[in-house]
Amino acid sequence: MQFLVDPSDTSRLVAHLQEGATEVVVTASHPVAAAGGLTTAIDAARDSGYGECFWHEQTGQYWWMLQRDAERLEVVVLWSSGTVTGWQHVFRAADGLDWFAGRVRDEFARAGVLPESAAS
Repeated sequence: MQFLVDPSDTSRLVAHLQEGATEVVVTASHPVAAAGGLTTAIDAARDSGYGECFWHEQTGQYWWMLQRDAERLEVVVLWSSGTVTGWQHVFRAADGLDWFAGRVRDEFARAGVLPESAAS
């Protein structure tokens, strides 16, 4: 699984996720809050086996769900633009928990949105 953040748009968080031939873009209108939410969700998955967060946009929200199984982390992302449309599948992949956590931290640092709690 690949996780890349586009640092060129400082007004929003733009993350590119890829697993094999599947490539998606997941965005958030509040970059630091979204980065903090995902790093907290990763920590929760590491500690309890499950973590989740929401990345808010003007037209809806992304729901990140993270499930740990030993050292493997499954990442599922859904999108909703409201109660009428419900939740739509966007992305699903699995990789090593430590690898993904490090990749997310490195990309957030590179983009300048690393939450203070994750900087150490």
